[in-house]
Amino acid sequence: MNNISVGKKTKLIGLATIFLLLLFTTSICFAENGVTSSSIVLATHQPISGPAKEYSAIAKSALAYFKYVNDQGGIHGRFIDLKIIDDQLKPEIAAQSMTELTVKNDIFAVFSGIGDNTHQAVYPLLKQQRIPSFFVGSDLPEWTQPVRTNVFGFMPNADTEARVIGKYLTENHAGAELIIWYAEKPVYLRAVKALTNELFGVSAKLLPGKTGRLTAEWILITKQQPDLLVVLGNFSDQLDFLKASANINIPIYTGHALADSRLPEWLNSKLAARVRVLTAYPLIVETEHPGYKLHQQILKEYASRLSVNRWTLYGQAAAELMVEVFKRTGRSLSRQKAVIAAEKINKWQGKLLPPIFLDSRNHLALSTLRVSQISLGRVNHLSEWIDGR
Repeated sequence: MNNISVGKKTKLIGLATIFLLLLFTTSICFAENGVTSSSIVLATHQPISGPAKEYSAIAKSALAYFKYVNDQGGIHGRFIDLKIIDDQLKPEIAAQSMTELTVKNDIFAVFSGIGDNTHQAVYPLLKQQRIPSFFVGSDLPEWTQPVRTNVFGFMPNADTEARVIGKYLTENHAGAELIIWYAEKPVYLRAVKALTNELFGVSAKLLPGKTGRLTAEWILITKQQPDLLVVLGNFSDQLDFLKASANINIPIYTGHALADSRLPEWLNSKLAARVRVLTAYPLIVETEHPGYKLHQQILKEYASRLSVNRWTLYGQAAAELMVEVFKRTGRSLSRQKAVIAAEKINKWQGKLLPPIFLDSRNHLALSTLRVSQISLGRVNHLSEWIDGR
């Protein structure tokens, strides 16, 4: 009888030990904020309503792509749960709404927060709570220069664009005389330096753009008779400058901001034909692109009210990259592991994305771009992918 009692007691102790071990290891697996056995919770802040609601297509398209991935079984058995904050592109709404969301929910990371000022408004909270910010929708170089541990940028910044243009001009326009027009702001003055550092065999003169002097600046450009013109500035800077264009028949190089199929409408077809822009993901006129076809199918099934446009393509492209990070992180998911996994994405190319090169020294996703020419209903790519790191 005593032997039987001891045996039963030993068996019970063994079962209890196994149960405790399972309980302990399970709690460790899912201890990370925003991660459960079946889900990963992401948050994003974007202007779903208000004057900037054109950008709302980014979040809606990303959500459609995540639903598509979830229907394929998710990522290592987990579904992505994207919570969208409508900040109307107002910093105060972004900060307050993100604070409320993090109080009510465990958030693993912020994904594709849109806007310079809005993401600056939420960043102190994210930093304090050590919440990673993946693929910020802002071209401010401060997000990635210098590298911030838990922050990854998505959009190319002015320095990256300038280096791409500089490399292309050196390769294709040796001996040419160039004028660099730039919006007179510190970020573009720094971009000018990045561009000229890449120029070899190309003579460059600088022309700082000043408010109210566009006509005078074009008169000066016409008198100088350069072979080429480079335009550095944000979307409005570039478009305003080009709309004031004199009738000068030379190639004009700009960055990624004007990489839109509507460019011939914004300018005119003759002027647009002289403009060379930098492109990353496909434009809406590239309907034969395999990634475009998949994108169209996903929108039809998961966001039927959305039509393909520049921002839906952007949204899926960013979502593709987020999914790749999770795939590489593995089943044992943590914020730190996700950051490390992102830093090991080297020359990876998604359905819509150019080659992506991320590491501990570069947290900017779109650093490889092509020089392209946009005409009515057509895009002509003038270069292969050029690394702007």
